Amino acid sequence: MMAFPFFCRFIVTLVIGIGFSFSPASLFAASAPTVAPSPDTETRSLIMGVDAGTAPAANTDRKKGMARLLNQGRQTAQEKTRNRLLELRKFDLDFDLVRTPAGFVQILQQQETTPTKGGPPHIWIEAETAFLLKERKTGKRPDAALLDRADLLDVRIWTDRKEYKEGETVTLYLQGNRDFYGKVIRIDMKGAVVQLLPNNYRQLSSFEKGKLYRIPDEGDRYQLQVKPPLGTTRFTVHATRLPMSQVNLQSTTGGIFKYRASAKAFGRSVRRIIPAGEEQGVEFCEATWEIKTVPRK
Repeated sequence: MMAFPFFCRFIVTLVIGIGFSFSPASLFAASAPTVAPSPDTETRSLIMGVDAGTAPAANTDRKKGMARLLNQGRQTAQEKTRNRLLELRKFDLDFDLVRTPAGFVQILQQQETTPTKGGPPHIWIEAETAFLLKERKTGKRPDAALLDRADLLDVRIWTDRKEYKEGETVTLYLQGNRDFYGKVIRIDMKGAVVQLLPNNYRQLSSFEKGKLYRIPDEGDRYQLQVKPPLGTTRFTVHATRLPMSQVNLQSTTGGIFKYRASAKAFGRSVRRIIPAGEEQGVEFCEATWEIKTVPRK
């Protein structure tokens, strides 16, 4: 990657929670731990493409017919997900499906398709089922070696410590056990969301297996410096093996992007147009790392 010229150090500072500024001399000061720690929270899911059946005819109660088809599609997606996850038992892994306010299966999108030429239109849905993975013997989160052996995506995001004082600089580290596509966001104390990567100056969204990435790094024009409001700050990586949807973002100083809605809405947006297949589905992961920011005494 090409370093940016000397004048970049004069870019205006952006202050939002953990403030952002650019200072070339300090971008690479921190060093990563030799072993990536487990995330503070983690969400896993499979996104399945499902043919829910023939679309309701025009002369029928379409609302009722669609409700029946979507319910049928949810059941099919849940069954396909369970069957896929049951295969993991040969790796001594087990799982629990996660119930959300929408149930065990959330429909991300639906559309009418024509599977055969001249045939009736069908309703195609892409549905997500969340789950928790655990070791069968201990019931605990599987370690990195076990996830790798089962060919499951394991993406970690972390910092060199868990507490930072006002004025200190934060460096994020990112690493995955497989090639993956990712988006990294920061959520401040008030719930405001900023996308750190990809950004206007480092448009990196495809990450290599085993490679250690730093945020910010060469090419970025901001610095993660602790500024008010202080408290708990979260960093989340959204990761999958296929390209994610584009999100409606607002560019800000330093080349990073502001998202106008919640972190939950951001997660729904990036999942929305992932081309899920009918058999194996698409694995999706969210890993979150939290830090505490405190006043300098």
